[in-house]
Amino acid sequence: MISKKFPISMDQTFGKEYKLQGKTTLDVLFNQGEAVKFFPIKLIFRRIETSPQQKFLFVVPKKLVRSAHDRNYLKRCMREIVRKNKAIFTRENTGLHIGILYQQQQRLPFKQLEQKLVKALSLFANKLTHD
Repeated sequence: MISKKFPISMDQTFGKEYKLQGKTTLDVLFNQGEAVKFFPIKLIFRRIETSPQQKFLFVVPKKLVRSAHDRNYLKRCMREIVRKNKAIFTRENTGLHIGILYQQQQRLPFKQLEQKLVKALSLFANKLTHD
């Protein structure tokens, strides 16, 4: 039950409909997508005209972050940061497939990761509006 004390201004869910899946879809994203880099984050994106929804993929390479609990922690953090900042993507009416890659060996604390990912997302939003 939703409390009237805290009205929700925007849907902040991150359900299955936001997850990018499928081998062919991922292959097309990595082969034909454009990239935005802001260390340690790399965003690969591709515009999709068939659907107006955004779908996300979160990648933390095993080669860089060896322990599984650190990789899972980073992916959970990135998912939460994107969920909280979905408003950046709702401005655009075009569908997007977005891959978010983590490219550093050390595990960053949540606050630092949030600052860097939000900065990368804002650079990405600027690139979208200027193209």
